[in-house]
Amino acid sequence: MGRATIALLFIFGAVPLAGDARSRLAGEIDVAGLREAVARERGHVVLVNFWATWCVPCREEFPSLSRLQERNRVAGLRIVGVSTDFEKQRPAVEKFLAERRPAFPNYHRKKGGDDQAFIDAVDPSWGGELPYSVLFDRSGRKVRSFSGKLPIASAEREIRKLLASR
Repeated sequence: MGRATIALLFIFGAVPLAGDARSRLAGEIDVAGLREAVARERGHVVLVNFWATWCVPCREEFPSLSRLQERNRVAGLRIVGVSTDFEKQRPAVEKFLAERRPAFPNYHRKKGGDDQAFIDAVDPSWGGELPYSVLFDRSGRKVRSFSGKLPIASAEREIRKLLASR
């Protein structure tokens, strides 16, 4: 990897996955990294979506999330996806992302650590069900969580209200 590439990765905060420069994943992420990713987007409304390839509702809502991002990017929406698949399912994650080509970055939850501690750190009211989305306002304050498949129309109305407020 050249110096320019390393510099760009450092600037944009993406950690390449070891041994695969062609990965569709932006990197691995833990709770601290997730907090940093949301903080980097200060000034934007951020929707973090937790998903897995084996989760049917996750797969069903994925195209809608891409369209939501495309419709609201200019206004300041940033969607961040986090795959919660096990490490051994990484090829399925890569294939899924290659086929769907989402309009937003996706990370893989960093392996190791206690799953329940991760869930509680994201949102103490989260029971671990998927999909699960967390909405942050422009200041990085958690505004709302969505358990289950995202109700796109009502979520987009709420997102647009946040986008309209400065």
